[in-house]
Amino acid sequence: MTKKRLIPFAVVLVMLFSIFSAIPSVGATSTTPVKLIYATPNGVDGIGASGYIEVENIAYEKNVTVHYSYNGIDWYDCSAQYYMPTHGNYEAWSFTTPGIARPGGDLPVTVQFAIKYEVNGNTYWDNNDGNNYKVYSGYHAPSFYDFGCGGAKSYYSFIDIDNNFSGAVQLKNLGYEKDVKVVYSTDNWKTTNTVNAEYYSSSKGYVDGSVEVWYYSVPVDANSLQYRIEYTVNGTTYVDDNFGANYTVTK
Repeated sequence: MTKKRLIPFAVVLVMLFSIFSAIPSVGATSTTPVKLIYATPNGVDGIGASGYIEVENIAYEKNVTVHYSYNGIDWYDCSAQYYMPTHGNYEAWSFTTPGIARPGGDLPVTVQFAIKYEVNGNTYWDNNDGNNYKVYSGYHAPSFYDFGCGGAKSYYSFIDIDNNFSGAVQLKNLGYEKDVKVVYSTDNWKTTNTVNAEYYSSSKGYVDGSVEVWYYSVPVDANSLQYRIEYTVNGTTYVDDNFGANYTVTK
């Protein structure tokens, strides 16, 4: 079984937009120098996108830029910022595109973008195999996420007043047979427990079933705990452990 650190969340939205002509058609994979981890809508009335990018640490001096557009009209650049190491010789970089005022009415906004990585005199692109990455959001409109090279993402979690540890996982539907587990610890990983998540529904907005929501709940005797997500499908296990830091939830 192959193990990959989650470089998570979810689904590539296939929409009828062509790549901006100035960007070469370079499709990145998980072994290339640059790849989107995931992106999410940012804001409601002010629309933008935020997310994380993984780059290979080829040299200390580097530039990571997000080339983006709102509704495919004008194109802009914003710089990503170093976040933390991920695995091996790779780093996570975060980005947030500047928000814009909602364009009127209840019209949704599609934020599409590609990623430019400059290091050692070379330039690498991740433009989602020529399709750009896209997130979709707007007032009274469903929010769409875009997942690069991962499989699942912790959606939310909590410990309620009755000491039930509950939450949800949002995952890319990569196959019918799948196993979704939450591994957690209440004593700083001296011991661990595992709870199976169960399928709930297709994620809101993904009528094609390409993204699913799975729920979990288990009684715990703790006011706080740490956890990670493990999603196994087609012989591969994807892990979302918050870039190696794991998630922490408190009562």
